[in-house]
Amino acid sequence: MSDKSDQASVILASVVNWKFPAFSEESGIDKVVAFGDSSHKCPVYVQSLPPCTVGCPAGNDIRTWLTTVQLSELKGRSREESFELAWHEASKTTPFPAVCGRVCPYPCETACNRIEKVDGAVNIHAFERWIGDYGIEHGLKHRRLSQVIRDKKVAVIGAGPAGLSCAFQLARHGYPVTVFEAFAETGGMLRYGIPAYKLPRAVLDAEVAAISEMGVEIICNTIIGNDRGLDALQDEFDALFIGIGAHRELRLGLEGEEAYNVISGVRFLNMIHFGTMVELGNKVVIIGGGDSSISAARVARRLGAEVTILYRRSRAEMPAIKQEIEAALAEDIEIQFLVAPVAIEVRDGRAISVECRKMELGEPDESGRRRPIPIAGSTFREQCTTLIPAIGQRPRWRDAKRYVDDTNQLKPNEDMAVDDGVYVGGDTLSLGLVTTAIGEGRKAAERMIARMEGEKISIQEVVPIVGPEKMRLDYYGKKVRNRGSYLPESQRLTGGLELELNAGMSKEQFLAEADRCMSCGLCFECRQCLIFCPQEAIVEYPQNSIGEAMYTKYNKCVGCHICAQACPCGFIQMGMGDVL
Repeated sequence: MSDKSDQASVILASVVNWKFPAFSEESGIDKVVAFGDSSHKCPVYVQSLPPCTVGCPAGNDIRTWLTTVQLSELKGRSREESFELAWHEASKTTPFPAVCGRVCPYPCETACNRIEKVDGAVNIHAFERWIGDYGIEHGLKHRRLSQVIRDKKVAVIGAGPAGLSCAFQLARHGYPVTVFEAFAETGGMLRYGIPAYKLPRAVLDAEVAAISEMGVEIICNTIIGNDRGLDALQDEFDALFIGIGAHRELRLGLEGEEAYNVISGVRFLNMIHFGTMVELGNKVVIIGGGDSSISAARVARRLGAEVTILYRRSRAEMPAIKQEIEAALAEDIEIQFLVAPVAIEVRDGRAISVECRKMELGEPDESGRRRPIPIAGSTFREQCTTLIPAIGQRPRWRDAKRYVDDTNQLKPNEDMAVDDGVYVGGDTLSLGLVTTAIGEGRKAAERMIARMEGEKISIQEVVPIVGPEKMRLDYYGKKVRNRGSYLPESQRLTGGLELELNAGMSKEQFLAEADRCMSCGLCFECRQCLIFCPQEAIVEYPQNSIGEAMYTKYNKCVGCHICAQACPCGFIQMGMGDVL
């Protein structure tokens, strides 16, 4: 007899010594615990965090979006009902699913457990885009968590992703919110920093309008620090959120930078947004390796120029989004790595070339990236008709400068506050992803609500993360990833600045992608435990919510572990009782 058979015999023999409380088989909600001197470990149902949610800077409950659609028939919902429900689930943490489905570089997919299979990660960003577009097309309305209008008012400075996310969450909880925006239109860097070929303005406008419909008042063309003072806002409102964007460009500090054809990346993208005619000439040189430099380069390419990007480090250190770098290279944009500008040659008030020096990488600096070191005798000239420095940007602090430290940065406490009732997030803290700003806006709103209601922020229980080693990946069959539809590379430069390159997924692809989700860490009612349990100790309650359908009759369970071994998603663990 094998060791496993010996162990099973001991377990089966021990069951006669177990004692049980009463058990109701009708509701399926009784929590029954086996106890006794000889009890063995029995199954417990442990909902774990999927790595996609852990990898999402906004903290989105991605698994719920996907399984809501995947299990629609099992739960007796029509497809349309599930689409609407999935949109509402997405809107719990972000008011921008259609926007983020287009602009986020999807770190959630890098974390997806399905990468361990040959068919690759679930196409989460395309799924999010589809469900966001569905909400826009069907005019879905956000749900309030409270119909009570609170007596405390909040001001939000900045109508970018952080500020609007914060305002949205406050409005969901019933708080009157007023957003003050310096520019003529809302969106912040979503509008003024991301080109329309990547984010159509109609999509952004629709999702901002849905926030306004929650009762959020948005006042544009109002600069806090010029038109109104921060002190006045603090007197008028019970709490403030500062979410101003980083619209002040950093300068190269080189002579000749004042030439009229030297245009910062931020200013160039703003000019394009406002429809200002920009005469670039036939050769544009862009300095910098961030997202603004890539966006400026791709816009200049669409305006017919030959474009070269100069970056002082290697591609591995380049901070721009990887997918954007690849897209730029595909559009015949030259990127010269390990090259830094040292002088600008100006003739008749116009920059005609950049003197450059080749670099090599030394030890890491404070950013963690290797420091570029000049190579002696390596200077050369790069001709240009327009020079666009895009080496970074910072917020215009104005009245908020009182909260800035010696390093010109905000240093909030653990509650995201820089003063009593004054909270911060987004680019005011550091340049980052749109999804990071959205997540910070939501978290700040939670802390503001706790303060205004005299409550303490609840410390979230540490939930285990389910990795591939805790799952039975062989259960999941191969399902090819649905890529969606993209404009052919040959047509990308001929459609102007507003032709969207990514057409997204079809409805059929969307449904197929939902089916690829493995529901990591949450029961999706595959019934493997019920099928393989030798004691018929598993009972199913299909009318219950997702993750609440399967239960164990502990008066039949002998702790054989088969259900846990059969469970593909890592939901069942052997944790009750003592080991024999």
